[in-house]
Amino acid sequence: RVSLHPTGVAPEFVDFFGLSAFPDIGEITALLEGAGVGVVVHRFETKGFRGYHTGTKDGGYQIHLDTSETEEAREQTALHETYEIVRKRLRDLHPQLHVPRDRSMCRLADRFAASALMQPYWFSLFAEASGFDVVALQRTYGRAYSSLTLRLAEVMRHQPLLAVLYERKEKGEPREWPSDHTLDDFSAKVVARTPGFRLRTVRRPLSQLRGLLPRRGAPPARCSVAERVMLTGRPVHVERVSGYDLWRNDDVTVAARPVIWHGRLAKVAVIAVPYRDRSVLRPQLAHAHFERIPHAYQVL
Repeated sequence: RVSLHPTGVAPEFVDFFGLSAFPDIGEITALLEGAGVGVVVHRFETKGFRGYHTGTKDGGYQIHLDTSETEEAREQTALHETYEIVRKRLRDLHPQLHVPRDRSMCRLADRFAASALMQPYWFSLFAEASGFDVVALQRTYGRAYSSLTLRLAEVMRHQPLLAVLYERKEKGEPREWPSDHTLDDFSAKVVARTPGFRLRTVRRPLSQLRGLLPRRGAPPARCSVAERVMLTGRPVHVERVSGYDLWRNDDVTVAARPVIWHGRLAKVAVIAVPYRDRSVLRPQLAHAHFERIPHAYQVL
């Protein structure tokens, strides 16, 4: 069974079409129209989705984008729909190709779009220069915090790191949210790690660390660095987190930053790297007033 991973397809797509390092909606629209895919921008009456594609009488496709979305969102959506079209065309040409369904396809399409918009060479340069600061990367790229967090783990595979993004679960506009919040108001939207990030005791059956480490969909753990950010609203740096092994070889250093929208805490971005690699976070720590905590035990 053949399956095409989006992070493998994206570089081929970029090279074949000559997509620039920082493509905008105009470039993407011109590229698609040149490839025979029309782009229509209009206001959607139905809420709940950012775009969709339809077939045309001549066998081509049209991608529909919502004018109420930001330009960055339309860029993401246009390439999201492009991936779905490419998979459909490949399925028609090669019936043995495995095409995932529904939610799985949407996740893969989002990863394709993120890979094309945040290309590895430039993304790695900005990531290292920022000290793996998701907030700074968002200012540079204008992409969703969740996409940026996932992209860190995809691109920086040579650097052992854990990237976690907690998001507030409130509905409606941020300015309408209650000013106070609890841990249960947040859950881990993204938990991503590179292959080199290992905490060996997590694999032991009797380890109690399993419930203390970030898990996708779960709220922050009590006494964690994310909780500290939620209580204070300030960036926090824990210089050394230990307790994962007897020899302290698995100690880590952690930086966590809040994302404030309209005076409300909306997200918390957490980055952890091995203590021996702590210098890679220096650019991030130098550009914000972090609360410094010398030591913590076991809880990220």
